Amino acid sequence: MNLSALIMCAGLSSRFAGTNKLLLDWQGKPILSHTVSNVLEAGFKEILLVLGNDKDEIKSVLKGYSNEIRFITNPFYKKGLTSSIQQGVNASDNQTDGFIICLGDMFNVNGSDYKDLAQYHLLNTHEKELITLPKVGDKIGNPVIFSKSFRSRIMRHKDPKGCKLIVSTARHSVQYFKSNRLEFLQDIDTWDDYQHLLKLYQKKNSSGYNI
Repeated sequence: MNLSALIMCAGLSSRFAGTNKLLLDWQGKPILSHTVSNVLEAGFKEILLVLGNDKDEIKSVLKGYSNEIRFITNPFYKKGLTSSIQQGVNASDNQTDGFIICLGDMFNVNGSDYKDLAQYHLLNTHEKELITLPKVGDKIGNPVIFSKSFRSRIMRHKDPKGCKLIVSTARHSVQYFKSNRLEFLQDIDTWDDYQHLLKLYQKKNSSGYNI
């Protein structure tokens, strides 16, 4: 699929008291390893992993993927998520049809989820400007896909917290991929989030369901 997958891995994990949440264990592997594996499974044109905080440790953990992903360092990662998105967009292939912005801590979004979302987006590539978001019930999730026409807007964007303002000001270009997959809503912002997912996994796994 001619989309550039940008995996955001530069954050400070400020609510984890010195622990990088992307390196937390999940079924014997760091959370980020699961995310990268799932994104790879979807079959994107290229995968760029944007580093910042703990970059050397993350690169070491992911050394087995070095032939399949490209590491991009964001020297401005302390300024917020937008700076990492911009680094990824700037480094992406000029011939890409768009950018799927993947959050490193959304490790339960599987390869099929990414692929289904991306194919839904690409069905409408006749639209010059298109933003695709997953929607579960009445809740909007991640990842978000921007068509290539948004490249310059993303690069000029000033809000440090991400591209939500771009989405809200381009509502005519937004479409929703409707799904019942709660995984599109599950990220880890706090220890409570992590513990909740652990308990959910243990409960579901005991009944033969893999989260």
